[in-house]
Amino acid sequence: MKQIPVKELIPGMVTAEDILTYDNKMIVPKGVVLTENIISRLEGYSIYYVQITDNIIDELGSPMIQTGTAPLSGVQMSMDSAIPHISSVSAPKSNKEKIKDSEQFKQFSESYARVEEHYKEMLSNSLYNNRAFRSNELLKETIDLLKPNGHEISVFDMLLNMHNSEDSVFAHCIDVALLSNVIARWLHFSENDQMMATACGLFHDVGKFMLPSGILRKPSKLTTDEFEIVKTHTIEGFHFLNRFNTIPQPVKNAALMHHEKCDGSGYPYGITGMEIDKFSKIVTIADIFDAMTSERVYRSAMCPFSVIKFFEDDGIQKYDMKYMLTFLENVANSYLNHTVTLSNGMEGNVIFINQGSYSRPVIRTNNNEIINLQEQYYNNIMALSNLKNVSIESII
Repeated sequence: MKQIPVKELIPGMVTAEDILTYDNKMIVPKGVVLTENIISRLEGYSIYYVQITDNIIDELGSPMIQTGTAPLSGVQMSMDSAIPHISSVSAPKSNKEKIKDSEQFKQFSESYARVEEHYKEMLSNSLYNNRAFRSNELLKETIDLLKPNGHEISVFDMLLNMHNSEDSVFAHCIDVALLSNVIARWLHFSENDQMMATACGLFHDVGKFMLPSGILRKPSKLTTDEFEIVKTHTIEGFHFLNRFNTIPQPVKNAALMHHEKCDGSGYPYGITGMEIDKFSKIVTIADIFDAMTSERVYRSAMCPFSVIKFFEDDGIQKYDMKYMLTFLENVANSYLNHTVTLSNGMEGNVIFINQGSYSRPVIRTNNNEIINLQEQYYNNIMALSNLKNVSIESII
């Protein structure tokens, strides 16, 4: 057993001890064969050193090197000559790598960057130079992101690979606009209403630009007083948009209501179900999903399945039930056939979504084992098990 810096880990090394976060939460158990995806996850958790066994395992599970002994084949080989042989074997590309290497993603990224820059320029000119706010122009550019070259793309795949820690409000607004458009289509809204939902998402957070920049970008937890200031962005955004007669009322309402909840637990006014604009209800779901799956300066991005679980646990009564159930079913299905890592260190593909338990699908692992996360969860409850339930940690 030896301690290895994370930057020097290579696929095939085996963990000699459980790898834990700073607050003692399990990341990778003892005895797991490291893959490129697991190693990259460790860096995201700010893990710097790992205890490793003396063995290196190949992708088929066979020992390749054992420190201090001859290789299994009987042919004398040094560690120095063996390691280049390991690194020369190219692992199959993950879903993320395939997406990022695709021409479609490159076109999307370039177009996205142009829309974000135009948004910054237009809003700055309107706020500080008293110029016209050409909202329709910006909305058209955002809609065009959905169908480059006339072919519809998977918005969730694209955004999952776009997210970074810059924490741009402009990027967040574009994300929420795209997600709101998709949700409106899932709900079978008319084309006009799909366009309206997109506009509501695009301008829902403009009030944040009226907040002190120090609070908006604070890397640590906000104080109670600071959070009260942040909550005013809903009213500030409404007042800003209300200056323009060309902006429809639902867009102004979304800026005001996107933090309201159907059970009255939201802000700024604590209104309930029927009082909340239908487009605002869509933006609320899109806003939370994007915020939680995006990186922030104070935390890593959450796995989409973890966010699905958050919605399941948070209480459906907080949201419009029809909108939420439609969203959960469709967003879970959008990750079918995606490769994921599990909390026990294993990897596999999502092969089936369990109805009513969307965060716990059926997984086929790399060794063809079938794991039904829903069944495993209920079995542990019935057995009063103290074992940690297996869950999806990340999409790769």
